[in-house]
Amino acid sequence: MLYDAVMVPFDGSDSACAALDEAVRFAKEDAGLALHVVQIVDLERTAVAKLEARGVDLTESVVPMGMQEAMEEATEEASERLHAQVDGVIRPLMNEKRVCLLPEVHPGDQIVKYAQENGCGLVIMGSRGLGALRGMLGSVSSYVLREAQVPVLVVKAPENEE
Repeated sequence: MLYDAVMVPFDGSDSACAALDEAVRFAKEDAGLALHVVQIVDLERTAVAKLEARGVDLTESVVPMGMQEAMEEATEEASERLHAQVDGVIRPLMNEKRVCLLPEVHPGDQIVKYAQENGCGLVIMGSRGLGALRGMLGSVSSYVLREAQVPVLVVKAPENEE
């Protein structure tokens, strides 16, 4: 067993799907490999949008009434979306699987910390095809490559992704 656990930061993009497919390939080759699929979400922004849609005046108070409820709804909805996107791909695996949300503070930092705190020996993430190295990889991928204490496998985005 080369790695005990592999982490896949997942945002639903084509390149993230390609990274998840690569991680599944690793998992199929090693039944002892734990697969961690993690999505970074801005729950606060989502909750604020929910409150605004309900007509809550957000200019009057620091913590608007209903914020906790809106955060819980945002968390539940984000979790349901994430599971809807990845469960069909990872469910057939016999491996240990974790699918979780992390709050968006600094996505790259969250990825690095999660990998370290959860014993992930490899991070498999998607890239973006924009141009120069930083743009091609995206700022989050670039940060993780620089800061992670474990190997990072960046999976090339499919040809049809911009």
